[in-house]
Amino acid sequence: MFYYPASRTRIFSRLFNWARRTTRRFHLSETIRIARQLIHFGPWRYSIIALIQFFRGPARWRPTNVSLMHGLNAKTIASALHTNGVYKAGTLPRSFTQSMTKITDQLPAAEYHQSHEVSQHVAKIASDPAILNVVSEYLQCEPVLIESSLFVTNPEAGKKPLSQNHFHFDYAGWQSLNVFVYLTDVSITSSHHVAIAGSHKRITLRTLLDGGMSDKDAYTSLQHDITPITGRAGTVFFENVETLHKRTQGHERRVLLNLTFTSHRNLMSYGRAHPNQLARRDKIFADITGQSSLKNPTADL
Repeated sequence: MFYYPASRTRIFSRLFNWARRTTRRFHLSETIRIARQLIHFGPWRYSIIALIQFFRGPARWRPTNVSLMHGLNAKTIASALHTNGVYKAGTLPRSFTQSMTKITDQLPAAEYHQSHEVSQHVAKIASDPAILNVVSEYLQCEPVLIESSLFVTNPEAGKKPLSQNHFHFDYAGWQSLNVFVYLTDVSITSSHHVAIAGSHKRITLRTLLDGGMSDKDAYTSLQHDITPITGRAGTVFFENVETLHKRTQGHERRVLLNLTFTSHRNLMSYGRAHPNQLARRDKIFADITGQSSLKNPTADL
């Protein structure tokens, strides 16, 4: 697996944010979004995926004797993901989770992008051999980590819904897979994650153009496939990023780690964080850990 250099991240982040501001200024963002989605989900994508797998495959198998989750069956999970788009895999060791949450419990509500650069715990999860075996088996080639984000949200019940609170899909490359880890206990009354099983295989033109689906339509036509995901801190689940999903508006603070892997790198896969966000991230983690230098030795591998 390959991490990308932080310096390159900052360069592409600036370019990406400049392009985003420019398209908004000229009211082009919606047109560009729809065009990108029509290109991404066109019938030619299967040929492109096959070419990527040919040139970047086969997937490398990693010994799991030192894994945090050595009991994962990569082939079984990958098969389930192809069918359902989402799979709840189990939990990280309690001692590891407790060590990690001593830090994440102190984080103010915000998004902390490229968190593997400042957290040894995130770096360890992102490079875990059993987790990578699942991702590799699913993608059928060597995975690339393009994002590692900690999302810290305060209670949201009763507040105006955000885009993340509605069913939507994402895409970060021709093939992408998210690895999620809850870092707080998440119950049905928390801001728990909800996915619609199998929806990655049946995105309609209307859903494609809208960028998602209303709750009314989802609960009317796909009620039996709606899958709420809860669990204690340390719960790990995988999800095809094209699966319709949302964050509910709960009554408790929630911390979620999101690792996004793709089968290849492209110009849009160098992170979405602004340099100011990364500088703020560095300061907050330094204040919490008491370390003046947070750079992980694995961050530029």
